[in-house]
Amino acid sequence: MQDAHIFPFLWMRGEPEEVMRREMQAIYDCGIRAVCVEARPHKDFCGPGWWHDMDIILDEAEKRGMLVWILDDKHFPTGYANGLIETKYPERRKEYLNFNTADVFGFQRPIELNVSEMLAPPARFWDLGQPPNPERANNYLISVTALRFARGNIFTEERIDLTGSVTDGVLRCTLPRGQWQIVVVYHTCTDGGDETYINLIDSVSAHTQIEGVYEEHYRHYGDKFGKTIAGFFSDEPQFGNMPGLANTAAIVGRTKMPIPWSREIEAMLRERWGEKLPAVLPYLWQNTDTMADCARFRYDYMDCLTLLYEKNFSAAIGKWCEDHSVEYIGHVVEDSGAHARLGLGVGHYFRAMTGQHMAGIDCIGGQIVYGAPVETRSDLTVIDGEFMHYSLGRMGGSAAHLDPVKKGRCMCELFGAYGWEFGVRDEKYVLDHLLSRGVNYLVPHAFSMADYPDADCPPHFYARGHNPEYPWFQKLMVYAQTMCDALSGGMHDADVAVLYDAEAEWAGDRMPMQAVARHLQTNQIEFDFVSLDMLCRQRERYRTKVDNGVLSVNGVRFHALIVPRTEWAAAPLAIFLHENPDFPVIFADDLPKGMVGGANSAFPELVSPKHDVVALADIPGMLVEAGMAPVHVSPAFPQLTVYRYVKDGKKRFFLLNESADDVFQGSVSLPASGKKTIAHLFEGRTEALPEDATLTLQPGESCLICETADVSALPVYRPFPVTPAESSLAADLSQNWTVAAAPNEEPVAFGASETAESLHPYSDAHPKFSGVLRYEKDFTLSEVAGTEWLDCENVYEVMRVSVNGQEAGCVIRPPYRLEIGSLLRPGTNHIVIDVATTPHRDQANYPPLPFVIKYAVAEPTGLCGTVKLYK
Repeated sequence: MQDAHIFPFLWMRGEPEEVMRREMQAIYDCGIRAVCVEARPHKDFCGPGWWHDMDIILDEAEKRGMLVWILDDKHFPTGYANGLIETKYPERRKEYLNFNTADVFGFQRPIELNVSEMLAPPARFWDLGQPPNPERANNYLISVTALRFARGNIFTEERIDLTGSVTDGVLRCTLPRGQWQIVVVYHTCTDGGDETYINLIDSVSAHTQIEGVYEEHYRHYGDKFGKTIAGFFSDEPQFGNMPGLANTAAIVGRTKMPIPWSREIEAMLRERWGEKLPAVLPYLWQNTDTMADCARFRYDYMDCLTLLYEKNFSAAIGKWCEDHSVEYIGHVVEDSGAHARLGLGVGHYFRAMTGQHMAGIDCIGGQIVYGAPVETRSDLTVIDGEFMHYSLGRMGGSAAHLDPVKKGRCMCELFGAYGWEFGVRDEKYVLDHLLSRGVNYLVPHAFSMADYPDADCPPHFYARGHNPEYPWFQKLMVYAQTMCDALSGGMHDADVAVLYDAEAEWAGDRMPMQAVARHLQTNQIEFDFVSLDMLCRQRERYRTKVDNGVLSVNGVRFHALIVPRTEWAAAPLAIFLHENPDFPVIFADDLPKGMVGGANSAFPELVSPKHDVVALADIPGMLVEAGMAPVHVSPAFPQLTVYRYVKDGKKRFFLLNESADDVFQGSVSLPASGKKTIAHLFEGRTEALPEDATLTLQPGESCLICETADVSALPVYRPFPVTPAESSLAADLSQNWTVAAAPNEEPVAFGASETAESLHPYSDAHPKFSGVLRYEKDFTLSEVAGTEWLDCENVYEVMRVSVNGQEAGCVIRPPYRLEIGSLLRPGTNHIVIDVATTPHRDQANYPPLPFVIKYAVAEPTGLCGTVKLYK
């Protein structure tokens, strides 16, 4: 029996019982056998109304043999703890360090500074009339440090700890000659992010999440844990030390912001810095000329911070779930570097995944877009296309491959907030993109039971019966379940490892890991991201070893480690190099200039002859020459992604043409022996693949190639021709169709037909129409070869074809081609083509929204251009 690989969000708002039961039916009808209930819109989470609604959902799930996951908070993001910080434990709210400064130029005489006035953000003239925040009265002094100016706003690392010179809130001192800045660091519980959220780096505060949500559900449904209730889903827990959604650039020392704090992190930093700690606290905000102690302290701060998140939050929840027979899953904010930062992030992706039983990422709001692999885009936030395309899925896939707890499982929340214009055609590409990076569990976002149109993060797949593409979405989910199962239960077949870059960014300048990922992927070189914890601190947990020149992490074998250029290397990397001098390590572009997190020795002294410095652009060629890149593509085609997997002792290759414009037609040499099959599982087609076959993949097309013992019962691979020869034309069907329209509502009801002499966009005359368009015609054939296939030039956006009363199949992406020869007959034939639109144009029939997420273009609708029959 297949695992339930798909569990979409089901938004709970307290709808009538019949609506909830109908929505569960709609989910079940997609072949989906699990659901994740989300309480974000519900007004009575963990109250009587919630338990009433959960009873209904659980009843439906048990009747249908479905599993239920529970999103673990009342509000987004996770960390609100069902309001317990606000209502019961205000003393457990988040803590921060913040700072103010006073400049002292040219003094060499006694000075006084009223430090007590500097324990809150300064009030500016534009703040006049605003009521003061009474909570700021609880702020208190942490340290006072004098930093000597070097130039501009850069300081030397000469510093003076003046904390002991503060009496009754006043600093009295005499500074040496020169230009100085006095930095006052204070403790606060205000002026950061949401003050009603838990402190993720305080063990008592973090446990409030378990108390407020997990234990409440166990009290009500403990007998269903590990049975109908599969587990809990955390949605984007974050340090949240800055307000808003656009703070992905919250890098220590590069953004002036409150800094997350707790007694636990203070104790850890004191162990590392001792009496020097108060004087180096300004380095959390200020930069120095040498960036020596400054870089080391920032590294230590982020290292301690992320270790505490791992211990107090993710590992603690994972342990609680294990003790109560359920699993813990979810994801953090990964966008554009946030995975390694503060703000929306939690500092270190792999540590954040500790305790979770699947790796997790999300792909919503335009994060991955077909045809835009490197472009910077604006959607919910500014999107770094290169990171999203080359690193996002790989990061999740790597955690799944390399962490034994994950059992090879990577979950992705996907499709949400792309907009109503985002239909099954584009969903198929995003799904295939994620599959080709190692994702094999899916949380489609979302099934909403609100009245249509629900403006909250569409698309909604059923939309109370108003999404015309829902029947095609059902087919997409069947394909998704099949593909996820095909790429689960085995092992990733990799070539090299790429060092995860969080620690490098904490300390200073670095080459983003996605730059390396891009060069590898566009040369069909398979890789995983490995963290320093895998290589050093937690080798036992990850089953890491180096043997006979091969690095093995949880059984995945790597023949080299690539280190993106970094200004400062963390000590665990130096330890790995020292212990493994004969293992190939490639430094992209340059060596680090020094180390952080350990001894102060110059990094190059640790490099052995097996550790090479190679220009980034030359690395793929070097790996090919060294025999570390076994996939060969001719002609070269950078947009061809080849994901390699081994299951049941047989190799599998998932190929995806990620070009939006170019057809791949050529040879692909794969590291496989014996006979192979090629499967297009959405179409349900599997064929024998000859050894010398020329492979054809249209833009956006994917296939699964598998080693097998016997192909004798299968037809031989025969792709559609890229450009059909005119001599193969059997009939031109472009003229004289009847067209009927059914608006986007259930049941589908077509209106009166009209005649179309030629095929033009239906939207030309009906710009606000969304629904299903039915095109019908009769045509005559004098003879039938049985190999005929249909070619529709333009379809917006999915189609289903019937010939002579029998369904021929569905096509959801270009080229819109379908084999129909077996259904044809000599003489008169009748063809029906149903074309479904997205609900996008229908939104013009409703009042405009009071907000804008993004501006989206509208495509035409219907069947347009030529329709031809070839043989």
